[in-house]
Amino acid sequence: MRPKALFVVLLMLALCGCAGKMDAKRGLSEEWRLRSLEENFLNFKEGQREQEERGREQQHKLVERIKTVEDSLQRMQEQLGATGSAKASLPVVVKAQPEPLQSDYASSASAVDSLAEQKAAPARASGGTASSSAYTEGMTLVRAERGEEGRKILKEFLEAEPNSALVPNAIYWIGESYYLEKNYAQGILTFKEVTRRFPKHHKAAAALLKIGMSYAMMGEKDNASLYLRALLQDHPKSEPAPAARKKLAELGR
Repeated sequence: MRPKALFVVLLMLALCGCAGKMDAKRGLSEEWRLRSLEENFLNFKEGQREQEERGREQQHKLVERIKTVEDSLQRMQEQLGATGSAKASLPVVVKAQPEPLQSDYASSASAVDSLAEQKAAPARASGGTASSSAYTEGMTLVRAERGEEGRKILKEFLEAEPNSALVPNAIYWIGESYYLEKNYAQGILTFKEVTRRFPKHHKAAAALLKIGMSYAMMGEKDNASLYLRALLQDHPKSEPAPAARKKLAELGR
């Protein structure tokens, strides 16, 4: 009996050992499957992130290409307009000190306007209309802080005289009308039209100043500093330059 009992005991121990090994293997298998699933999920998320980044990069490049094409078309239209417009002999612009606007740094922005500039358009070919007087009237109303009235007249002037030498000035003063109304976002868009279409015009410097000031009023110091520094870089000797330096100092930039 003893040998049989011993055999039974050994058999039971062997069976228990096999069961333990099977449970251990099963546990290892489950753990491996869990880790495999986690790795696959992480790989999927990483691939998804890379795909999103590539999509954003492609979208950015597309936007830049569209902007380049639009700028090229705009320049072509301006060149065609300049070619088709009648040649006129414009008087020399003499700087004069105008009445300042009742807003911060406005005198620096408007100091480049003069009586000769206001009267430039009437020197066009004979038979012309009195559209140039609309510019003078509109600008005067804006400087008198009657922005809405002045803006309406200036827009009518732009429609009547799209090739006038006073176009950049008129757009600038439309921007000033928005600035006076504290509609800084619309003012920024209007001032940017001046810098985009007429980057070499003296009003571009004044427009950059007002863009920077508008961003500052909106609490966006980084954007304000960017445009004020652009003014100092592109127009370091312009009349608005000292005001830009002063504003940068106030912003701690």
